[in-house]
This record gives sequence, structure tokens and C-alpha cells, in this order.
Amino acid sequence: MPVFDTPITTDAGSLKKVLAQNLPVVLYLYDSRQGNSKPVEDAFAKIAKKHAGELLVARVDVAANPDVHREYGSLPTPAVLTLAKSMFSRKLKSQAGSIRPADIRAHVDYLLDRGPQPAVPEPSPAPAKAAGGERPAAQHVTDSNFKQVVLNSKVPVLVDFWAPWCAPCRMIAPVIEQMAQEYAGRVKVVKLNVDENPKIAGQFEVRSIPTLILFRDGRALERQVGANPRVIRDMIEESLLPSR
Repeated sequence: MPVFDTPITTDAGSLKKVLAQNLPVVLYLYDSRQGNSKPVEDAFAKIAKKHAGELLVARVDVAANPDVHREYGSLPTPAVLTLAKSMFSRKLKSQAGSIRPADIRAHVDYLLDRGPQPAVPEPSPAPAKAAGGERPAAQHVTDSNFKQVVLNSKVPVLVDFWAPWCAPCRMIAPVIEQMAQEYAGRVKVVKLNVDENPKIAGQFEVRSIPTLILFRDGRALERQVGANPRVIRDMIEESLLPSR
């Protein structure tokens, strides 16, 4: 395998080949419609040069590859994700959106086991309307804010327990986003990464993914295991029926 000392510009098709290499990967997501941040670009270039042979730096334009953006949680760009190589799969080790150069270095140190896990800011609730009149996408929740966002919610909440390496999770991701937009204001649709949030996944005995659980008034009402897009709307509609 050749040694790459510059970031690899890739897309949805060739990214799989990059991830198949036997090296950790630092994934840089940017949006060409917003213009590139030179300090961030320079930071990734320095990382690629400094750690050539230790890791690969790949860059993906989410404007041209929206499926990649959705697959990795639709993080606000510019974003960084670090992916460690395990025996049988590629595991997401850390991620962050709206990054600065210092964030990149912290995530790379953590990927290479040379620094602590970078702090992840609490995701803020999605607004009723996004810029341009678009409705909000599914919110990402964590172990720390699950109670506040889900269990204390005044409206029903559909939780998608998922992981970035899970192909069936990726298959239903567009449906999850569609439901988040369609039912905004009536039902919350949120996603929880089980790799990064094992406490909540364990608490609700999530053994297989994707698992969808419908919550109302702090209680789990219904559960669906597996990628069956047809039942998602039925679960949501049932949550809107009057309590018996």
C-alpha cells in the first residue's frame, strides 16, 4: 500500500476502498457550497504529512455526497470523524462538527491513543424551522441528555438506536430523516449512536441494531428490531392516538 502524506479526496463510491485499508482513518467532511476554511484545510494537510504511514486522511464534499453526510450523522460542517480499524469492521472512535484546527489535533491524538477523548458539546434541540424554511432533521442524543430530551419530553419520541458501521441502519436513515421532518412539532424523532452511548443502549436492552423504540410520557411503548421502513410511520401514528 502506498504511503499518503496528503489528504485523499474521495466520494461515496471510493470511500469504501479507503476504509478497507489497514490503517486508522481521519475523515474530513466539508461543504463546498459554504466555502472551505483554509485553517481547517491546512490542519488536515499537516496531520496527513506528520502521520503518513500511521493513518489516512480522507476528505469528502457533502454537497456532492449527501448520503455520506447522512451516514455519519449529518454533523455540521466542517466535521471530523476518526475511525479505528478492528478485526472485522471499522469502528467510529470520535466525531465533532463545526471544528477548528485544535479540535482536529485532539481527535487525531485520541485516535492514536496519545491523548484523552475530546469533549463533545451537548447537542442543542433542533429549531422548529431551519434556514431556508426546511424542517429540522433527526436530533442526535447521548447518554447524558437522553432523560431530558426523551424521557421528559411533552410529545412522543421515536428513538433510532444505530451505529455508523451498520448497513441496515444506513438503509432506513432516509426514512428516519423524512419522519423527523414530516412530524416536526408533534413527535420527536431522534438518533442514539450505541457505540458512543452504551449506557442508554444497555438500559433499554438494545441487543441488535437498528432498534426503534417509541417513548411517551417517559415510558417505552413499542419496539421494532430490524430495518423495516414500513412500520416506522405506523409506530409514530400509534403514538399520537389518545392514551387508553
